[in-house]
Amino acid sequence: MNTKPIPIIITLAAALISCVVSIVQRAGFSVFLSRLVIVVAVFLVMGTIIKMVLDYSFKTLEPPASIDDQLEDIVPEGEDIGQTEEIDTTEDNSLESEEG
Repeated sequence: MNTKPIPIIITLAAALISCVVSIVQRAGFSVFLSRLVIVVAVFLVMGTIIKMVLDYSFKTLEPPASIDDQLEDIVPEGEDIGQTEEIDTTEDNSLESEEG
């Protein structure tokens, strides 16, 4: 699951609510700004903690990948592992052993 935008969404929602409440209360600029900064900082930390908990829980819920799946990730399905360029080294080795 993609949990990357969770802290941002939580922080923006809290900031919007904070702005609306401050506007309804007709708060001064310094009070408005201090409330907004505090709310953004607190909810950013809370969102990050929630994201970390969700990442951990989804990581533990996923079944481990089988060996076949891991092999398919490394070698695509159409390729064969055994088909590599064959190098004939028997003649080269025999010539070297006769010379030296």
